[in-house]
Amino acid sequence: MGAREVHETSGVSVERAEEQRAAGGRVERRKARTRAALLAAARELFASSGFQDTAIAEIAERADIAIGSFYNYFRTKEELLDALLEEELTRQLTLLQARQEQVGDPAEKIAVAHRHLVLSAREDPNWAWLIVRLEVPYRVAWTVLGDAAEQDLLDGIEAGEFAVADTALALKASGGALFAVIHAELAGELGEGADCAHAEGVLRSFGLDRAKAAEIARRPLPALPPGAAG
Repeated sequence: MGAREVHETSGVSVERAEEQRAAGGRVERRKARTRAALLAAARELFASSGFQDTAIAEIAERADIAIGSFYNYFRTKEELLDALLEEELTRQLTLLQARQEQVGDPAEKIAVAHRHLVLSAREDPNWAWLIVRLEVPYRVAWTVLGDAAEQDLLDGIEAGEFAVADTALALKASGGALFAVIHAELAGELGEGADCAHAEGVLRSFGLDRAKAAEIARRPLPALPPGAAG
């Protein structure tokens, strides 16, 4: 084979490789869009109807895909639920940490986190109903939110702001209170300022005196940076 033929063959091979890469990229983008559509459909249906009463066929129909295609992405409805919860909780963690980055006081960081999550139930009830109706599996919630919450508490203890007898118990108690307040918010039982009142209660449960907890819980809530809102 002559040099010209080798060069032409090489050129064709490179062109084919580029076409294959482009095609592969399109396939991956299409798969990502379909997976996102399934998660969005499940988010709405689980929040409105509950997990048990939502069929895979309904999710597929809402996502506008064939029911058989569902199994290309998730083996079971439970697997989809785990993915959805992790995505939703990770999104909220990212948002609340964007607020926390604007303050330095460990106690204020905890107040900001709890206030953000309570207010998010008012602003985005679908995600809040999702976790309330499903009683979010502890392992998923702890994996996403627990480590960050524990570190915030430990930072406060190290700074001398908090005094708790049992760190794990304190975290469970504050988490349980948070979910109860979110449920009450969704039910329309709370008025303005519920986020601050809840944060104050959490800080007091961690050992802050009443006056300091009230002041910290009512500091201006840091705004989300542009583009951070999901």
